[in-house]
Formats: sequence, structure tokens, C-alpha cells
Amino acid sequence: MFAFILGCLYLTTALATLWLVKEKFNIFGFIYNPDNKFFLIIFDLPFLLISFAAIIEENHWFLIVIFLMHSLNSITLLIKPQLFYQSKEEMQLMDEESVNNFLVIMTSVFGVGCLLISYL
Repeated sequence: MFAFILGCLYLTTALATLWLVKEKFNIFGFIYNPDNKFFLIIFDLPFLLISFAAIIEENHWFLIVIFLMHSLNSITLLIKPQLFYQSKEEMQLMDEESVNNFLVIMTSVFGVGCLLISYL
């Protein structure tokens, strides 16, 4: 059940990202603005909690990878935020459209993967 909820949350996030891109919102600038650090941590919290609950319910490697990714992201933002914001230069090598496409594709893949785990 938690894997299904996590999949729906990811797919909703993908749709919200598509809408923000359509509305010309600067997602890249928002993510890499240090003033938004706590918003990103709070945004990551439901993904962390639900993925942990999904791991307890269904011990699957895909869910463990998702949990570890969210944990690493949140811990980096809390403990070493300068390390997180250093990656901005690397991300700027890609254009903003590529970053947005990557976000939508990854959240969609995670969403579909979670739904498949909940179905099987």
C-alpha cells in the first residue's frame, strides 16, 4: 500500500513539475537558492517517510534505493549545504530545459516503478 502511495506521490510531483515548466517557473533557480533549503527538506520529508514505510511493508531494492537517495539529499542539505550548492556549477553545464526534463523523467520512472512494485 505504501509503495502505491509513493508511486502516486511521484507521479503527482512529475505532473506538478510539468505544470511549473509550462508556467515558465525557474525550477533550477528555486532548487539552488540557499533561502529555500528548509522548503526542500520539508518537501523531501514525505518521500522519506513513505519510502521507509514501503521498505518495511515490501523489502524491495528499488524502494531502498529511493530511500537512500532521499536520505542522502536531506542529510547533505542539513549537514553540508555548501556541498549541495557546489553541484550548481555542474548542473549549469546542462541547459535548464534538460534539467527540467530530467526531473520529470526521473520522478515518472520512480512513480511507475513504485506502482509496479505495489501491483506485483
